Amino acid sequence: MAARKLANVYALVLFSMMAASTAFAQDAKPPLRNSDVVDLVKAALPASTIIMSIQTSPTAFDVSPGELIRLKNGGVPPAVIEAMIQATKKPAPASPHAVSPPATPDATLARLWGTKQTRIDADRVFLLEGDKRAEMKFTKPGTRSRFIYAIQTFAVLPGLKSRLRTNNRVPEFEMILPDNVEISSVVALGLLAERDNGTREILIGGGFMSFSQGLPKERNMKISYEKTPDQSGAPEGYEIYRIKPAENLKPGEYAFMVSRPGGGTMGPMSGASLNYNFYEIGVD
Repeated sequence: MAARKLANVYALVLFSMMAASTAFAQDAKPPLRNSDVVDLVKAALPASTIIMSIQTSPTAFDVSPGELIRLKNGGVPPAVIEAMIQATKKPAPASPHAVSPPATPDATLARLWGTKQTRIDADRVFLLEGDKRAEMKFTKPGTRSRFIYAIQTFAVLPGLKSRLRTNNRVPEFEMILPDNVEISSVVALGLLAERDNGTREILIGGGFMSFSQGLPKERNMKISYEKTPDQSGAPEGYEIYRIKPAENLKPGEYAFMVSRPGGGTMGPMSGASLNYNFYEIGVD
């Protein structure tokens, strides 16, 4: 009985060794070369079979122009030659000890908020309506200037009405901002003036305005803001904020204005489209 058990153990060990040897032999299979392909063609194997062998085997083909001509003259079908060329483009197997590079700030931003911003560029702003979140589309405004005792610069938006509208007199917005900026210097909520020529505008530079905030006092709506309790989704170096008017808004056309990179802070600027993103919204 003991002898039989010992024989079974020996048989199991021998089988394991044979299996390992077979696997090693498969892993160590020599790569296909040009001469091998020529031999397969001479053996009258179908082109599809040769291509399958190329696709499932390690290869070491020479696909220089001279060799390609030699293969064609040797009767190798064009489809097989193309498979050989494709095989030379196979990516090298990854090293088991390869270390993935650390995630960059841009990669983190792209993963979490779908943006590659690295400076003040709030390209995603959400309007919050109860448990719903509507992403706002920004508009690049035009610029109009006039001279009345001083040069005045206006940001101009086409049309008299915003497509995005709300009945909420205290609409709430959510956005991300770098953790080292003063929000009031890069974000504002402006009341737009409607003009007879079918546009809306707001003064952004020149006389009769508050340079401390960069907008006319009567059109610069006071805002309140706070960090969201859950900051787990914020990219490194950024914080998520909830922003809303400090007081009820009257019906009208408004723009959530965000200073763009390189534009500096709110104040007199040369070109509206170069300095602001306008997220327009109408309050009914």
